Amino acid sequence: MEVCHLQYADDTVIFCEPKVEQIGYIRMILTIFEVSSGLKVNWGKTSLFPIKEVPNIQNLAIILGCKVENMPTTYLGMPLGSEHKAGEIWDGILEKTEKRLARWKARYISLDGRLILINSVLDALPTYVMSLFPIPPKVMKKLDRLRRDFLWHGCKEGKGYKLVN
Repeated sequence: MEVCHLQYADDTVIFCEPKVEQIGYIRMILTIFEVSSGLKVNWGKTSLFPIKEVPNIQNLAIILGCKVENMPTTYLGMPLGSEHKAGEIWDGILEKTEKRLARWKARYISLDGRLILINSVLDALPTYVMSLFPIPPKVMKKLDRLRRDFLWHGCKEGKGYKLVN
């Protein structure tokens, strides 16, 4: 049996062949883990995600005691099952950026405060995804425009005065 896994904190992703024997072993291992550690697997949050067409997926879900979901999905905020050029990967980053900006634009924040927010929060949002996938130039331009507009215009939309020392 060949199994690969990813773990972060209390999240686990297990990759295996869609075979009854493997799913049975995984269920047994997780049950032994529960008994020996006193911890519980949240089977309500457990899902099978077939990567290709799996004819017996419902039977495998019954054996494991979980639900079946489809790709693409997200794991720890990272899209899985979509191509690296797909807009879905970057749509989430743009959406998060726009939501943060909408909250901040409702307040009066000084130029220094806006610069700190851009450097510490907005620049961090795409960093993890950029470590795995190249960012399309179109997305980079949009992120730059959002950051630049927030820096120079704050809560106002449109053109504003530029500060010069």
